[in-house]
Amino acid sequence: MTASEIITADAQQHGVDPQHVLSFVGEQIQSKKGNLLQDGNSVLLLIHLGESAAECHLYTTDNPMALRKSLDNFLHIIQQSPIKRLYGKADNPGILQMLQLIGLHVEHSDLPQFNWMANI
Repeated sequence: MTASEIITADAQQHGVDPQHVLSFVGEQIQSKKGNLLQDGNSVLLLIHLGESAAECHLYTTDNPMALRKSLDNFLHIIQQSPIKRLYGKADNPGILQMLQLIGLHVEHSDLPQFNWMANI
């Protein structure tokens, strides 16, 4: 699947307007604030929050095993970058557990607009 197909399917699964999500992702990439990573049928949008922090948004159609592999690969890529802290707003506790399984220490965010953060 292409990144836009994955994002569209994920948005539909969560009852969100896919065009709104695709527009948001496109704006982040066009403005050079965001980078998009894809592994399998998972896409990770990283939005830069300064020099060493990033907000992340995960879009996926992968099953849990494939998603874990994709998250491992995303983490490896991020570890090679200047990013040292990730922020997110997860409404699914399973995602937070998956992040912990791949070795991230997830804790409550120190920024009010996010509900979790993790140091890389």
